[in-house]
This record gives sequence, structure tokens and C-alpha cells, in this order.
Amino acid sequence: MILPDYIRKQTEKLAERYKPSDLKKISSAMTDAYVNNKGGGARFITTDEQAVVYAAARMPATYAAVYSALKASADGESFSSMLDVGAGPGAAFFAARELTGVNEAVLVEREKAMISVARAFCEAGELNAKIIKSDAANFTPDGKYDLVTVSYALNEMNEETREKLLDKLLAATKKLLLIVESGTPKAYALQKEIRKYLTDKGAFLSAPCPADAVCPLPAGDWCHFSRRVERSRLHKFLKDGDSPFEDEKFTYSAFRTDGALPTCKARVLRHPVSEKGKITLTVCDGKTVSQVTLRKGDDVYKQAKKLSAGDEFVKP
Repeated sequence: MILPDYIRKQTEKLAERYKPSDLKKISSAMTDAYVNNKGGGARFITTDEQAVVYAAARMPATYAAVYSALKASADGESFSSMLDVGAGPGAAFFAARELTGVNEAVLVEREKAMISVARAFCEAGELNAKIIKSDAANFTPDGKYDLVTVSYALNEMNEETREKLLDKLLAATKKLLLIVESGTPKAYALQKEIRKYLTDKGAFLSAPCPADAVCPLPAGDWCHFSRRVERSRLHKFLKDGDSPFEDEKFTYSAFRTDGALPTCKARVLRHPVSEKGKITLTVCDGKTVSQVTLRKGDDVYKQAKKLSAGDEFVKP
């Protein structure tokens, strides 16, 4: 996956304002700060230089995760309005714009530097978005939106603050509420807590789970997906790596509030294992997790060869 052209070009334009060596130092310092304070709610992006580095080095992965989660939960659907809380430089909005054509968005972000970058991207793409400067925890929506998103933000909140925000986001959702987090065991445990909390409130979990049921995964296991992201020359420079891509691992939960039911019957949980003449899939149907082995000549063998973790699968 690659970012839209207007975002890539604008990122390079913003980066030209600063010395490459300075940006690289900032990237390294930001990575160290995040690793050492992960999940602590610390403010890592407070300067214009940091915001540009984030847009170049981290935003592509966030865009890819949100795009993939949205495609799995609302493929082919159109949304007119969107609310994104904890928007950063606008990755979720740009992903939703590409996939669903949403043309009216409210972005909520607390950091002035991030807002400046988000506005630059919107101008470059000729996109219309209202950007509100506010901490996510203190924000109260003033209307309802077809699509509501929050990504890589709820893990930074304590339980009380998180649940208060979830209440407000659910109340503001007309159709779909999408929550994206990193693909770690801790983040998946958080997703399970969020799923129980919101389903108890009346929301319907529509994806990634093929059924609105208790997760069948055993203790110690977790559900996560991956999306390969193409890295720009600037991205590789800031990350000090030569690989032309990186794999973003993520978890997500999509909730419907409009009565629409999911059509997915089963989903691939792990990358398929290919051997000579056969493919083995780890498949979850919402009640059980099983291994499905398909051999060359089976009706769905060709379909299985194209699958990856997170894709829907119809059991033979």
C-alpha cells in the first residue's frame, strides 16, 4: 500500500524546510520516547519538526491500518460525514476519503503542530475538513456522523476516561464506529474490553469477528492483522533502513449502530501456510478457531492462494 500522491508530495515539501540530519535525530528521539513511555499518554509531538517526522515515518502505517480495517468492515459502502478523534495529521480521514468518498469531516486533535500538518494535507488534496483543537478525552461531539473513528489513542487513557469517551463516540455514530489499535497482545486485550463495553451498550460488533460472540481464542493468543506499506526515500532515511516496505500489525473493532448485519462467515487469522500442492489456513468463524487444509484441485484452492490474514473466507 502507498499513500495518495498529494500526501507524499506534501510530506516532501514540508520536510524541505528542515535539515535532513535534524529530522533524523528527531525521528530517533521520538522512537526512543515512545518505546520507553508506551501507553503512558505522554505528549511526543509538540513541535513542527516532530509533526513532519511523524507524517513521514509513522503516518503511512496508520493510513494503511485504518484503510484495511475500513475495507474489511465497510467495503463498497459510502459515507457522507465523518468524525475522527485523536486525528493526528489526518491519516484516518484520508484513508476514509479514498475508500468511501466521505466529503464532510470533523477532525479532533490536541497538538497545534499536528493540526498544521493536517491542514497542509487537506489543502494539497483540496479536501474540506473542520479541525478542532481539543484533547480527545475532553471532546464532546455536537452532532451525529455516518462514520466515527479513533485510532492509536484509546490505549493512552485510563479506563474511566476511555469509557466516557466511548459513550460519546457511540452516541455520535449514525452507522459505523471504527477503533484501530496496534497489533500487540496488550492492544488486543484492550479491544476485547472495548467490545464487551460497547456491545453491552447496544452496539453490534460487525468486524473483524464474523459473529457477535465471545472470542474463541485461547488465553495467551491474540487476533491481529498486517498490511504491507511502501516506504518512501524519506521514510527509509528517517528509519535508517534499506527495506522498500514495512509491515504494520494492527487490531481493530468495527461496530454498527444502524442495524446493518455483517455478511462475513469466517475470517483468516494468520498468514496462510503454503506447501507443495496445498495451503493451510487458520480460520475463525466466531465460535471456533480451526485449521483448514486445501489441496490443489479443491474448488476454493485458487481463492485461498490470494488470501492473507484478515480476509474473509467461505469454508468449503
